Amino acid sequence: MRTVVCHFFNEEYLLPWWLAHHRRIFDHGIMIDYNSTDASRDIIKKMCPEWEIYPTRNAYFDSACIDREVEDYERTCSGWRMALNVTEFLYGNVAQLDKITVPAQHFIGNYVFVEPQGGYPAPLDHSRPLHEQVRFGYYETDPRPCDKLNFGLRASRSIHNYPIAYAREGGRHWYQMPTLGDLAIFYYGYAVLNEKGISRKMQIKTKMSPEERQARGAEHPNMVTPERFLTNIERFHRPRCSDLSGVVSRVARHQYPAEAPVLATSAA
Repeated sequence: MRTVVCHFFNEEYLLPWWLAHHRRIFDHGIMIDYNSTDASRDIIKKMCPEWEIYPTRNAYFDSACIDREVEDYERTCSGWRMALNVTEFLYGNVAQLDKITVPAQHFIGNYVFVEPQGGYPAPLDHSRPLHEQVRFGYYETDPRPCDKLNFGLRASRSIHNYPIAYAREGGRHWYQMPTLGDLAIFYYGYAVLNEKGISRKMQIKTKMSPEERQARGAEHPNMVTPERFLTNIERFHRPRCSDLSGVVSRVARHQYPAEAPVLATSAA
């Protein structure tokens, strides 16, 4: 059994790609809704009708309370479990996990994808997997968790077959270097910089508590303005990028069960 736990808030743009991909990898999905006002819940019900959708118990989208909620849901699961955001896609040799029968935790590194200067040749198409359309990016070599805009590091993610406790510092983000080289996270948080992609990022600050806003300050990535968000990408991310077509093809070559048609959604 493999279970993915995901918390979401108004993710109707990325969800069709994310669900179409992960329903081929995970037997079970637990989706935690942070009071979405768009079509996110309907998309999940249509594309993954057997997955569970729960309203969050939290009043705010703060890191610590998210981690505790994810922990509690993971305790109800058996087999492999993993917490992912809708911007994070697991790729690679997932079948190897089925051969591990002892308690184990592994850490997965990130390929970060960025929209190229000038945009894409054609609008991104929900009827095609995102990895076939987005190839400009870099591999994150520093796994330190970071909540400051001017670092932009992508920490490792954990996949584990027993209940774990997420650290009070770092939480679902792990300092550890990747331990399974043929598994990877494709991170698409910077890959869509059209109006829908930017507004997705800007909305998160509306769910943060006053205490978190005050404690983290304006340098928290979720407190960013549109101008700072784009400047940060231009300064810290795009210069690291190159064409990763070869890498993407290699990592994505592993076969998963046949994919059902993707929900038709306007990709603007």
